[in-house]
Amino acid sequence: MTIEIVHTEHGKGRVRFLKGINLGQVTRLPDKHLVTQATAQVLLEGPDRSSFLTGDNCAVLPTDTVKNTVQALAKKHEFQSIEELALILAKHFVQAHPTVIHVAKVKLVEVQWDRLVTKDARGQLRPHHHAFVQGGTESRYTYAIARLVGNGKIDVTLAGGFTDLKVLKTTQSAFVGFLKDNYTTLPEVPDRLVSSSVSAHWEYSSPTATAQDAAAVRSALIEAFAGPSDTGVASPAVQYTLYKMGEAVLQQVPLVNKIELYMPNIHNLPVNLAHFGLPNIHPHGELFLPTDEPHGMIRTTVQRSPNARL
Repeated sequence: MTIEIVHTEHGKGRVRFLKGINLGQVTRLPDKHLVTQATAQVLLEGPDRSSFLTGDNCAVLPTDTVKNTVQALAKKHEFQSIEELALILAKHFVQAHPTVIHVAKVKLVEVQWDRLVTKDARGQLRPHHHAFVQGGTESRYTYAIARLVGNGKIDVTLAGGFTDLKVLKTTQSAFVGFLKDNYTTLPEVPDRLVSSSVSAHWEYSSPTATAQDAAAVRSALIEAFAGPSDTGVASPAVQYTLYKMGEAVLQQVPLVNKIELYMPNIHNLPVNLAHFGLPNIHPHGELFLPTDEPHGMIRTTVQRSPNARL
């Protein structure tokens, strides 16, 4: 019997840092302070298998060194987004050790800090000079890969995504006409409440994408889910809504070539209050029991046709 190693990688995860968008741990400008916080994961691949086969570690960059490198480069470089820093880190490992590291994968997960808006000394509302509140339900990330492709050249790709974007609609969602068999008990519902915790992962056609492109993806997804503020948009199924969300991203964000979406149908079950003489119907409001398990699981991937790529 022949046994072989088909893939190896090693690196460091959960490397945390907080620093300013520009140089310094916290950038202190005359008019305001700026902060960014992220958690890094770095995985390295190379051709040498000696550490696995014989215990010879001559081609192994210690994971502690990986951690130190993340922190040092985050301090050393001026960057405007986690996308930019991820590319700096990925290219560094391949450029610094090209004989033993052929692929570097860097994922940065951002912690969102929103500047507080409070009254100033004169009683006027304005963004606070140096105070923040952690915001957002979702975790935004970027994913950069640097690959050594020969002759000292490096191929770089960039992706983005987020997890746990909480969304909710109280009407204009339906689920009727579905397949039924002997085990089906679910009634058809022409108008229901729909809730989800959306996760998205997308690929950029160019590593020049920025945080603004990621924000545009998020906006396109939310707007497609909700529809116009005064009329909303009909959703005959979560599947249909998920496709329309992906379609909106590809229509509105030119740098995105492909997006994968996961939208669990988190159920809100009507509470039976009939034994209290309280029918759970309009016009006095309805009561639901939010429950996240078990929940429906719906995924889709949409991409541009090859001849539509930039």
